[in-house]
Amino acid sequence: MNFDNIRAFEDFDVESKIKSLLSDSRFFNLLSSYFFPKTSKILPNLASKIIRRRFKKEFGLSSTIEEFQSALEPYVSSMVKKTTDGFSFSGIENLTDEPTLFVSNHRDIALDAAFLNLVLFNRKLKTLRIAIGNNLLDGAYAELFMRLNKSFIVHRDIRGAKETYKRLFQLSSYINKSITEDDENIWIAQREGRANDGNDFTDAAVLKMLYLSSRKNKSFKDWLMEVNLTPVSISYEFDPLDIIKANGWEGWEDLSYEENNKRDLKELAMGILGYKGKVHLHICKKINNVESLEELVNQIDEVIIKNYRLWPSNYISAYELGIIKENNHIKLTKSFLSRYKTLNKEVQQNILNIYAAPLINSLNKTGNLN
Repeated sequence: MNFDNIRAFEDFDVESKIKSLLSDSRFFNLLSSYFFPKTSKILPNLASKIIRRRFKKEFGLSSTIEEFQSALEPYVSSMVKKTTDGFSFSGIENLTDEPTLFVSNHRDIALDAAFLNLVLFNRKLKTLRIAIGNNLLDGAYAELFMRLNKSFIVHRDIRGAKETYKRLFQLSSYINKSITEDDENIWIAQREGRANDGNDFTDAAVLKMLYLSSRKNKSFKDWLMEVNLTPVSISYEFDPLDIIKANGWEGWEDLSYEENNKRDLKELAMGILGYKGKVHLHICKKINNVESLEELVNQIDEVIIKNYRLWPSNYISAYELGIIKENNHIKLTKSFLSRYKTLNKEVQQNILNIYAAPLINSLNKTGNLN
């Protein structure tokens, strides 16, 4: 089966794809607007030229994916330092050098996988091939850069049952081949799209897709053993997009596909550059002891929710909503609520609901507060 239209780039692609990036002025105009926001407005050509020169110097000599990602890592680490109050992780004992299918809750467009990638990279383990929707690939430069960073494409603009099945089977085949033949790690979200309401629940359709290409020659349990399915739970003290999520996306149905793409890319940048407070990631034990899809959905949900790090923002929100009776974070309550004091009451209520949801789910699933 041919995967050229969706696959992550490999070593033999690197030099030609970097050359293509270097020739795309839109890519450097975009980067200059983030790195030099003032200069790019006054002297856009100069700002773009400076960024292009820096990119060529730091990435231009890369001839392998590993070299490209090694050049990218300082920027990721710098982002963590500048936009968080610390990144912690646990469950390292559950990491192995076996190719693994990581199934994660999904809070941020790009960073959920990036934080796990950072952990793997710093332990000299294989980095991830990352599932990414084609709605985030607005322009050739975005696709080139993402696929150089080992992203593969999930098409979300499919029409018709026959074409949908064809694309899903191709995607399933690529993911399974990556693990069983290429010895690569895979990251995929537990559901399509982010958990904008704060609820981390697995969509069975994602798991059905993953098993789709193997179901004729492998039992569900044998397939599960083969892919080393490992849930990941990531939590952010503050969501840079919390106000946007609380406001909802009213009217998005009326936007064109291109307009929605631009909105997604803007939110991607906001997530990367915005303040997150503390971030914690937990790597769960692999799941290989279930017989059915339903059991697998339940186990993934249970371990992701159980290992989700709750922050003062979660407890304060739950207290304000009357879900818990005690507030052990009184000193932080005023500063947290003041972040949203200028918003209307409905949006404030939505924000509290979003931050309280993980705590409610923890109570419902485990009876405990982490």
